[in-house]
Amino acid sequence: MKFSVVIVNYASWPLTAGCVASLFATNYEDFEVIVVDNDGLDASEPPKLPNVVRLIQNRENAGFGRACNQGIAAATGEYVVLINPDTVVEESFFERMRAFFEEHTGVGIVGPRILDAGGGLQLSARREISIVSGLLGRTSLLTRLFPKSTFVKGQFPAVSELDHPTAVDWVSGACMVARREVLTNLGGFDERFFMYFEDADLCRRMRGAGWFVYYLPGVEVVHQTGGSSRSRPKAIWLLHKSAFLYHRKHGAHGPLNAFSALVVLGLAGRALAKLVASSLRGLSGR
Repeated sequence: MKFSVVIVNYASWPLTAGCVASLFATNYEDFEVIVVDNDGLDASEPPKLPNVVRLIQNRENAGFGRACNQGIAAATGEYVVLINPDTVVEESFFERMRAFFEEHTGVGIVGPRILDAGGGLQLSARREISIVSGLLGRTSLLTRLFPKSTFVKGQFPAVSELDHPTAVDWVSGACMVARREVLTNLGGFDERFFMYFEDADLCRRMRGAGWFVYYLPGVEVVHQTGGSSRSRPKAIWLLHKSAFLYHRKHGAHGPLNAFSALVVLGLAGRALAKLVASSLRGLSGR
């Protein structure tokens, strides 16, 4: 088996079915699909999927990283495609990924160019997380106001509209492809990240083990951001919680954890601002 595709479903069966359909529409034959359902046993029955799709159902929401690890453990392919349910692939997806990995034997993880439903570019290829990342996040005001600035390009290589494969620090978990043997050796995702930043952590460990992480703009997927998220406030909380966990795992703490205290304050302020903005948008939409 060449590819194993792992999809984690959570409150998104129609999207999951669409993602699966796009995979089979490629007419590539050497792949399997594993769907890990995090909806719990009380959720509605899944839609009719191709008989070759393997379904793993959890009794409760196990978290994105842990569910991905379940899929990785069940995979038999040489390469593992980790892809969100609200994502569809292009016809040449498998062929181009296979060719790139076979030609670049030192690459451990690859991320494609990711577009939103309207054709806009998502900033899915990134440099290592730093203090600057807090100001220049993917959806931050400064990033939206100055998308072509030197600082934004430094954080997000995809902004430069690259037309060739490029080594980066990390790629989005919305769609990433990795060598299964390497994933297994690394222990898969760190399951302490319930959701968010597990992709950054995995790519960092991948690079630490001597493997390259690459952005492949010649392969495109379409991602409907947030299509499988039920609660915006909960998502904001999990995002900032995972950001702090990433800092505690990889960042500098300073004497008496002084720097970590500043990080907590900064993340708390950022989360509060996003919660307020989300609430205001909700009120204006009524």
